[in-house]
Amino acid sequence: MKPVLLDFNGTLFSDTCFHMEAWSEIYRELHENTNEVPDSSFFCGPRNDDIIHAIAPDMPRAEREQCSVHKEALYRSICRKNPDKLHLTKGAEELLQYMKEHDCPYILASASIKANIDFYFETFHLERWLNKETCVYDDGTYDNKGEMHLEAARRLGADISECIVVEDSLNAIKHARNNKAGMIVAIGSENTYPDLIRAGADHCIKDFTEFDYEWLRN
Repeated sequence: MKPVLLDFNGTLFSDTCFHMEAWSEIYRELHENTNEVPDSSFFCGPRNDDIIHAIAPDMPRAEREQCSVHKEALYRSICRKNPDKLHLTKGAEELLQYMKEHDCPYILASASIKANIDFYFETFHLERWLNKETCVYDDGTYDNKGEMHLEAARRLGADISECIVVEDSLNAIKHARNNKAGMIVAIGSENTYPDLIRAGADHCIKDFTEFDYEWLRN
């Protein structure tokens, strides 16, 4: 079975709207005289530190770290206010269970910080399928999502060229392509498929009910 590197935000969990609400609040806090906020594509994919540096170039690193913590606390608060939307993407539980039962190597490679990973495990009971200790997340040691993919593959004892990478952001897909991932599966709405393909996706799905389990077979 081919190793699988799974993104979380916007992939296993459709939470882009929650992140955008939190980022919009942060942006307005930093730019008090504007009502305009960059498009969601600006915030999807890069690490928090890179996003904050882009919207507040003069902010010292220590303050950027505090801002990142503040943003994620806002995000989790917004999530909790929307319990009807706190569920994994359709078909995700079935895929995770299938991979677990068929000894398919897989791992979470998320750009989220540790506090969010803890929140996801608590909220979605991810321990049913994932080992939190082996998950790759933003601990401040990775320059970009591509480095996280490479580390996730290493933890599975695989080469990235053997792996299926499942992502939603154009930025992360481009990194996977540049790393020569074995297969890139992009998740998104149909109107985003052309952009996802141009970024490097081999297949596009709207949710995990469209994930072809044959892709897992060597």
